[in-house]
Amino acid sequence: MEVTKVIVEVQLDFSEESDEALRTLFAVAEELLDKHNIWVEIIPTHIWFVDPVQAEMSDFPKIFINGKLRFVGRTPSKKELKQAILEYAGLPPKPAEVSSNVFAKVNFDGGTPEASLIM
Repeated sequence: MEVTKVIVEVQLDFSEESDEALRTLFAVAEELLDKHNIWVEIIPTHIWFVDPVQAEMSDFPKIFINGKLRFVGRTPSKKELKQAILEYAGLPPKPAEVSSNVFAKVNFDGGTPEASLIM
């Protein structure tokens, strides 16, 4: 029995929409493994914002399938998600179209912890 692997990266914020997207993705991944022998590797990434205005302007969740951005700002239905993953089954994964490294530095001086983002 041969198993095909698909990598799904999900960029999330802390909203109900992102939570629902992650739950839907896990349900579809389980179904695809059972019925089609497709292993869906899910890589969730939570995005933190320092600026509340920037958080409001960002559209999350963002779902990348094998490095290709497929869904932005909404939770896809199970049917849509399943169809999108099946389209990319068997294709080699590519690096995500949009990526950035964020390093967090935490200083603790005995009082209140202080965190700063270094980009």
